[in-house]
Amino acid sequence: MAFTQIYVNLPVTDLEASKKVYTAMGGTINPDFTGDTSAQVVFAETLVVQLMTRETFATFTKRDIAEGPIEVINALAAGSRAEVDRLADAALAAGATEPRDAQDMGWLYNRAIDDPDGHCWELLAYNAEALNEDATTS
Repeated sequence: MAFTQIYVNLPVTDLEASKKVYTAMGGTINPDFTGDTSAQVVFAETLVVQLMTRETFATFTKRDIAEGPIEVINALAAGSRAEVDRLADAALAAGATEPRDAQDMGWLYNRAIDDPDGHCWELLAYNAEALNEDATTS
């Protein structure tokens, strides 16, 4: 496998508000890579989100920073539907918003949350065995 980790870098307007949402979603702040203009949120050994003020983010690109319409939906898989609900509810209590109703497809359950800057995250749990059952009965 060519890659061993994923780092998602996101521009944010209010670093402290964003940190509250991402830690409510289960992440932990890595103080070694956190300062006044940036915070590293670790979700797993292989999944890290780097929150940066828009000014700091701009130093990494010559392109305009997207604002407004959705550009990407990031997805995080949890171990169960109950865990999805717990994490989504915690994120909402910390300042996130829920742009749509939960989706329950039997084999897949997900909820979408937007952080304070509108970055969309789907929190999901799936049952691969149930998916295979659906495929064999169709």
